[in-house]
Amino acid sequence: MILYSQPKYHHAAFLISMMVISMCCAPTYPQQISRINRSDYYQNKAAKTLSDSLDFVLRRIKQSLGTADIDLTLGVIKDGRVFLKKNNGYSNPETKTLFSDRTQIYLASTSKSLTGTLAAILDQKGLIKLDKTLADYLPELTFDDKKIHPDKITIQSLMTHTHGIKNNDAVVWTAFIGHKGSSQLLALFKKYSTALSNQNFNYSNLGPVIYSIIVEKQMRKPWQEVMDAYLFRPLAMRSTTAYFSRVDPRYSGYVIDESEGKVTAILDKADNSMSAAGGHFSTVNDLLKYLNFFISEGNSVKGILNKQEIDFATSAIVAQQNRYQSYERFGYGLGWEQSRFNGENLTSRMGGYSGISCHLSYMKEKKIGIVVFSNKKGMEALPHLVANYLFNSILNKSNKNSILEENLKSLKKNFESDLQETKEVTEAMRTQLMPNPALAGVYDGGEKSGTMEINKTGSVSWGNLKGQLYLSTDSTGLINFKTMLRSFLVKRDNTNNIVGVYSNERYFKR
Repeated sequence: MILYSQPKYHHAAFLISMMVISMCCAPTYPQQISRINRSDYYQNKAAKTLSDSLDFVLRRIKQSLGTADIDLTLGVIKDGRVFLKKNNGYSNPETKTLFSDRTQIYLASTSKSLTGTLAAILDQKGLIKLDKTLADYLPELTFDDKKIHPDKITIQSLMTHTHGIKNNDAVVWTAFIGHKGSSQLLALFKKYSTALSNQNFNYSNLGPVIYSIIVEKQMRKPWQEVMDAYLFRPLAMRSTTAYFSRVDPRYSGYVIDESEGKVTAILDKADNSMSAAGGHFSTVNDLLKYLNFFISEGNSVKGILNKQEIDFATSAIVAQQNRYQSYERFGYGLGWEQSRFNGENLTSRMGGYSGISCHLSYMKEKKIGIVVFSNKKGMEALPHLVANYLFNSILNKSNKNSILEENLKSLKKNFESDLQETKEVTEAMRTQLMPNPALAGVYDGGEKSGTMEINKTGSVSWGNLKGQLYLSTDSTGLINFKTMLRSFLVKRDNTNNIVGVYSNERYFKR
């Protein structure tokens, strides 16, 4: 199945590994290295038992899917202390870099909780009020669609996806190809936004992106710097950043892709495609601090938000009703989802980009928080399966195994879907025609889509995305950007000259 506008996103020396473990782990926590070259961290015997049990589950997954590796990193916080951390497999298989405490993972839409928390902080400080409107903070932003009323769209509605605006073009620029700054985005919003039929909950990237422009204007500095000053530094989240350029490539978690018959590590991000809706890198250690802040109702680091403010930010400000994985979602707050899972209240924020999948959640009443990351295409459901198993095991749920079976089926379905896409690429590679030199050139998609360049070998560049064109006929084929597949169609004039190309619904003029 071809994806359209959205994607499904040297071993460390033993001595160095031991030094890292010694520095990163509290001395009261036992430290162990498993026989499969993975670092596990336990607080007590119960945590070790849980880790061993999870190893059995991971081996079963490998057997069920017929895959050689399970790549993930995770952490559990319980009663205010780190209970368990586990690193398994590769953050970068090309360099044989293992997951570790240093691994920085792209959070994708998990970023929305960070931006929502920033919105709560700036509201509490009176800097950007949630009950003020777009017209108050961005009077220069008007819309060609007069059904959109900036004076009726509050900052809170931006953060809760109830603003009633649709604009896929802004999402393409900010999440994939890389935008050119606030002026360009404001022009896109004005010209290409359309009003939805109502202002009910409608999930998208748009609200946080608009909010980040407001932050920059009001605070007179990049939104990334504001977030660092008001959230990351106070919580000592020293390895969390909204700048791709500040991520150490040696420790970055890359997408593991095998679509062209070999294992490759890819990550087509840049600073200009890191948005407030999906644009942060962080580590398990940092996100456990973040979860503990919410579970402790602000007491872990005082002076940022109080209990009442946290309760509001994480409450069901707006209603929703849908099922995702094993979660019955019923509400949405400032970037946080409210769900019921196996009889318990769960506050969460998930994210995914290509093969990268993030699970961030906590049960406040039980004082348990869990972070799980994975980075292999086809394994997007893995972090949710693992988090569910961890919650159910810690809480001694009697239906733990039946939920595991249900989650395994979901994971296998996801994995098989990715295999089908890989087969499409393999078939395209097998049957491809020789690249047509006449296709080489630059194609202009205008304000909506930017430019796409095709060279004589069939390599394609579209902003930050780099891919390969495979032609099945002289006019049709697909582009494998690895983080997404896109269809390809050549447009010719009456004399058979190439005048443009289509990539899915987007047209690029020669």
